[in-house]
Amino acid sequence: MKLIRRDFPKVEGVSPEVSHSLAAMEEVQEQLRRSVREISDEDVAHLAVPGAHSIGALVLHIGEAEWFWMNCVIKGHALTDEDRRQPFWDVLEDPEGFANKNYSTQFCLDTIDHVREETRKFLATLDDACLEKTYSHTRGETTMETTLRWILHHLVDHEAQHKGQILMLKRLLGLKDESWI
Repeated sequence: MKLIRRDFPKVEGVSPEVSHSLAAMEEVQEQLRRSVREISDEDVAHLAVPGAHSIGALVLHIGEAEWFWMNCVIKGHALTDEDRRQPFWDVLEDPEGFANKNYSTQFCLDTIDHVREETRKFLATLDDACLEKTYSHTRGETTMETTLRWILHHLVDHEAQHKGQILMLKRLLGLKDESWI
């Protein structure tokens, strides 16, 4: 019988509880990377069905969400026109237009890696007590108050949901799926 042990490794240079959240984020992102890295540049921009998002657009959207939560909500950064010109910004607004940008698979992965590196550096400056700090965010008529702990969990959940969507799109495109065992 083969035994596989699974646990979250400690992330060096990060407080214990923050390390747990970051390790969960890292695990899901590595799963995403494994499922996307072999996709051709053509397939990463291809729409599996009309009106769906491409795999590349979903990857960049994952980066957009992380960037937004970490910078705008947690750090209080006011969104600028330069921010809106980032390749990931509002990438899901025009599903058909994504292919015209000619972003490669590697570009999409490098972009989310860059966002994650910024997140890692920021989280390394925090202690475990920071996980309970509350941040306010207003969207339209609704204001949400969330803790950093919830935000980090949300980012894991968000990426995992889109990873599942990407795996489904791969099947619809007739692309090979990897085993997660």
